[in-house]
Amino acid sequence: MAENEKQTRRSFLSRLWMGAGLFLSYGTAAFYGFSFLSPRFRKPQPRRILVASADKLPPGASTTFKDLSGRKIVLVNSGGGFIALSTTCTHLGCTTYWEPEKSHFFCPCHNGYFDVNGNVVSGPPPRPLDKFEVFVDENDNVFVEVKEV
Repeated sequence: MAENEKQTRRSFLSRLWMGAGLFLSYGTAAFYGFSFLSPRFRKPQPRRILVASADKLPPGASTTFKDLSGRKIVLVNSGGGFIALSTTCTHLGCTTYWEPEKSHFFCPCHNGYFDVNGNVVSGPPPRPLDKFEVFVDENDNVFVEVKEV
């Protein structure tokens, strides 16, 4: 009788460990399966986009390009370096324009002004323009880092 209880207990513990192992392995497989199939669970990775050659953007000049999601970004040579800013106004989402003769960004929807660093100078925008990291490699190629879609 005592030997039957040991076998029952041993069998119970064996099944318990086997069930726990199956639960963990199927749970892990399900997590990675959902992560692979559903892109919204994946963390967006940063990507560097080649925008221009540094010698083609003299101080005060700018160029506009689109990121991987189609959002417009302007790259400005401020004279002290390159700055990449979103052209979407932080007030209502209108498009801002770089005015090189005045060295500021202008939002025509509600007369919002931003300085060359994207900070609010005047108008109703509640916060600065979105800023992106800029890298210049040894060949004077200018890259802007954006998030993967």
